[in-house]
Amino acid sequence: MTHFESSVTVHCPPDAAFNFLLRPNNIIKISPPDMGLTFTTAPKVVELGSVLEFKVLARGQVQKITHEIIHFERPLQFVEQQIRGPFKYWVHTHLFHVADGESVVITDKIEFERPGGLIGLLVTEEKILD
Repeated sequence: MTHFESSVTVHCPPDAAFNFLLRPNNIIKISPPDMGLTFTTAPKVVELGSVLEFKVLARGQVQKITHEIIHFERPLQFVEQQIRGPFKYWVHTHLFHVADGESVVITDKIEFERPGGLIGLLVTEEKILD
């Protein structure tokens, strides 16, 4: 199992950051354009049990992926898990920690297992995290 973690400090209250990231349309705004992220099915605001179907462009191939929100603890964290897609296992935890009275540290933790078969031989952790 591979683990990836990244954090960013944002100058805003934790509730504002949490609420911003609950909206799939906002995720599109902050995603790299070359990722080609588009949601095919998603609520306006995610909550526990929400299902998000989306497409991304990975190494020249469009991947269709479905995630479900499996844990929701406002305004501290929410967790999404792949229920359909290319990976054997994929869980993405979004954590929100107050840095001071005016800032929040947003940490993304991702645990994943590469796809199986021939695709798994071509898809290394370095290529996934690139």
